[in-house]
Amino acid sequence: MVSEEIVAAIDVGTTKVCTIVGRKLGKDGVQILGYSTAKNSGMRKGVVSDVSAAERAVRVSIKAVEDTTGHKVDSAFVGVTGAHVRFENRHERLEIDNRKGIVTADDVASAPKKLSESIDLPGRTVIHANSISYTLDGESGIRHPVGMHSKEMQVEAHFVTGSNTFVDRLVDVIEVSGVSINSLVLEPLASGLAVLTPKERQKGAVIVDIGGGTTDIVAFKGSGIYYTGVIPVGGYQFTNDIALTFSTTFEAAEAIKLEYGSAEFQPASAGEQILVPVIGRDKQLKVSRLEICQLVRERAMELARMIKVKLDTERVGGGEDSVLVLTGGASNMPGFADLVQKSVGIEVRHGIPDLHGTVPAELRDPVYATAIGTLLWGLNEYVPDEAGFGSSNGNGNSNGHHSKHTVESNGVFGGLKRRLGALIP
Repeated sequence: MVSEEIVAAIDVGTTKVCTIVGRKLGKDGVQILGYSTAKNSGMRKGVVSDVSAAERAVRVSIKAVEDTTGHKVDSAFVGVTGAHVRFENRHERLEIDNRKGIVTADDVASAPKKLSESIDLPGRTVIHANSISYTLDGESGIRHPVGMHSKEMQVEAHFVTGSNTFVDRLVDVIEVSGVSINSLVLEPLASGLAVLTPKERQKGAVIVDIGGGTTDIVAFKGSGIYYTGVIPVGGYQFTNDIALTFSTTFEAAEAIKLEYGSAEFQPASAGEQILVPVIGRDKQLKVSRLEICQLVRERAMELARMIKVKLDTERVGGGEDSVLVLTGGASNMPGFADLVQKSVGIEVRHGIPDLHGTVPAELRDPVYATAIGTLLWGLNEYVPDEAGFGSSNGNGNSNGHHSKHTVESNGVFGGLKRRLGALIP
């Protein structure tokens, strides 16, 4: 089984590629053997815009991990995001294989594969098919159907799909780099693995993962996932605002954002003067820190409003016990969590990966939540069949190491029940 071996995870982000290699440590622990990051200029808003540049970044990141660990990365679990990702909740009928009409664990375990095979969406690839609840003989809202009697059952399922064009482009980048894909994993779903507690998912939790090019949202309730969405704004836009306003390079703007940027109304040292290099000029521009922070705060307020509109429109995260967890690199910005909490009106906290085992301290940061969550998915979820391949993605392509469309349709946190709970009972 893959979960007993060394597993690699690749997060191909808008600004960087992060590769992590690890294996299980005991019953619930994780041993991180090595990781690396490489700058990436081949992505825009979560999708590949320059195949050659993205491929170079992936190669650099993978080689650095291989040099550090001595482990050859032949296959990996890969995060996917972007505005092309869509969700849909549907009710589907599933036949019970047992002749006696008893729902078995195999019936439940095979549900994701059957669900993804049951729909045909032209131009789209099924990334995940997650069961929410079951209906047996007219009785709905059943979370644990195993052992119950019924001739047929219906399942309410949450489908996550991606555009074939953008999914294929990401797959090409990874495979041209010499790595086959075990499965694609929705990035905010992976982040949820790394930063949410079982109690938070049960009561109601929303992951808001602010990456370089997009802000991804996943909502949980009753330990199940029932909403996913993408906002095409991320940390890149904050940096780009600074670059355009002060006619400086993107690299300089990124450094200024990280060192001086704040979403606080009145940040400390607001009167501090900052020297900003200007493109085409030898002399640097003197700017007050307050100007930088005002620019950043305006973008942060816009993003906070967009998050609220998304949640309100989809009626997500409205319970009194709900919590919104911010993760991703841009979530570290001072004052941003408070700004979001005032906007959405529910508890907001930072999502920091909390793992048992051998994990470098620097990885316990929201920046690495997606990569770590993708690794957890690979360590705990993916189980190949006897031929060494995973289940079908519903489009006639198996999820093996030699298939181009290597999308894993099983959206269940099966192997994580002991520590994290399960999406499907």
